[in-house]
Amino acid sequence: MTEQERNAIAGERYRMIAGVVNRATAMEPGEIAAWYREMAQKRWTFSPHWTDRTFSVRSLERWTSDYRKNGFEGLKPSVVKKRGTRAIAPEVLRQAEAIRRAEPAYSVEQIVFLLEKTGVAGKGTIQLSTLSRHFKRNGLTRRQMAGERNKDYGFKRFEVEAPGRLWQSDFHHTLYLPDPLRPGKYRLAKLCAILDDFSRYIVHGQYYWDERLPCFEDTLKKAIEKHGIPEQCYTDNGSAFSAGHTAQICARLGIRLSHNLPYKPQGRGKSERFFQFVDSSFKPAAMKEIQTGGLKTLEDLNTAFVAWLDGYYHVRVHGTTKETPRARMARFPVRPLPYGKSELRRLFFVEETRKADKSGCVSLDGAKYEVDAALGKLSVQIRYDPFDPTDAEVFVSGQPAGTARLLDASRNFHENTRKKRLTELKAPTPTSTPPPEMPGQVEFSMLDAIRRSVDDIRRGEDVLYGEVKA
Repeated sequence: MTEQERNAIAGERYRMIAGVVNRATAMEPGEIAAWYREMAQKRWTFSPHWTDRTFSVRSLERWTSDYRKNGFEGLKPSVVKKRGTRAIAPEVLRQAEAIRRAEPAYSVEQIVFLLEKTGVAGKGTIQLSTLSRHFKRNGLTRRQMAGERNKDYGFKRFEVEAPGRLWQSDFHHTLYLPDPLRPGKYRLAKLCAILDDFSRYIVHGQYYWDERLPCFEDTLKKAIEKHGIPEQCYTDNGSAFSAGHTAQICARLGIRLSHNLPYKPQGRGKSERFFQFVDSSFKPAAMKEIQTGGLKTLEDLNTAFVAWLDGYYHVRVHGTTKETPRARMARFPVRPLPYGKSELRRLFFVEETRKADKSGCVSLDGAKYEVDAALGKLSVQIRYDPFDPTDAEVFVSGQPAGTARLLDASRNFHENTRKKRLTELKAPTPTSTPPPEMPGQVEFSMLDAIRRSVDDIRRGEDVLYGEVKA
């Protein structure tokens, strides 16, 4: 336990007994006992040390006595002395510590394997859990070693020379909105934002329901449509940024995709500072709108966020650059986009391989799509935009094979019926000898025939119910 944690616990203990030790007038013995009993019935929470817990009268009395004897120091928890690891010989522990310091990335299992292979320890004599506890007690875990390396690593502020040279991107969890799929429940909306390193301008930011891969790709695509293709995109090591499809897109567009080193987020300080500003400026106002019903959907939230960006953040003087992000961005021309929007959109298509059933249907993102019926029982590649799969493209062995569309059984029924009727109309009718014309015969239209049929039906009803007069 660190000294900071001991001080925090001592302060919380003092808060519990302050009613007795911090009084201008002394309490009677009976009053003190009644006060202790009342405090012992309360439930206390002090995360992460205790949650919804009660303390006995004896504990409160002991803390009061320790405080009166030694002051604030008496309320601190006692320091537990580190115990040595007896199950492992000291020489073996020294060798294990030397390996961990020389190769911090090695796991405990790898270190044990090396100790056994080199003959330092016998096979099966070292328990992994025992060595892990020894490393943890002595500050030699991989995470702690990474922290030590960070202390020795000199971080310096940097800034590129012009917009479009470097974009920083990350996700931020901020607000809860009414869940459209579960009435009465709330769901976390996640913000994906891309910041231009030179100007601090947000080239695109948008809230999504999910932090999956297509969300970052959709944000990057919209940013490129507005501000051109950047030279470099700098992200963390999350799955949404390190997936192979993201690397393929950046390779096609000529973007150098780079990630910060594990446990070293300091390189993305500008984007982290922007998210702090979102929490302090945009989030409180948005929460009020959500509580009053002004923001109900994800579209409402994105509209409000864009308005906040354009109306406040982009026109506010930045503390470091001493310029507004919009003015700093406008000093340089926008790079022309070498692709049309439709062509750029296709570069971001996600490809999935599916096997069509005998009716030419495939499952994609929980929905049924239909391809050409001739592709039934074949493996096909579907290339589509996850946010708008209406024009998904179908390929077989790399060759185009039409498009895929959402399955609509009623539409298929009507289309088949219409095709059948057209076929019947186009088919030649058998020739027959026309009946001889009767004298006085008059041609009539289809509507006349319908009217005469109705008249015949009504006349038959009149005869049936005896309403026709002779």
